[in-house]
Amino acid sequence: MNPTAGEATPSYWPVTICVMLATIMQAIDTTIANVALPYMQGTLSATLDQANWVLTSYIVAAAIMTPPTGWLAATM
Repeated sequence: MNPTAGEATPSYWPVTICVMLATIMQAIDTTIANVALPYMQGTLSATLDQANWVLTSYIVAAAIMTPPTGWLAATM
């Protein structure tokens, strides 16, 4: 792509950094939920299976929302 006079070349660095930060935040959120399971289990007097549903629900919700996020980004 050769820019002509007066055209600015697109900078992909801001987009790349935003995508990287979103991916890191998703991984950190999953880790935080996993570490908090024993605390939630003790505080809420829940069984191990009930506490594991929290993490399972979070992972399923993230998996369900990944394709719509890509579709919304493409339509904007």
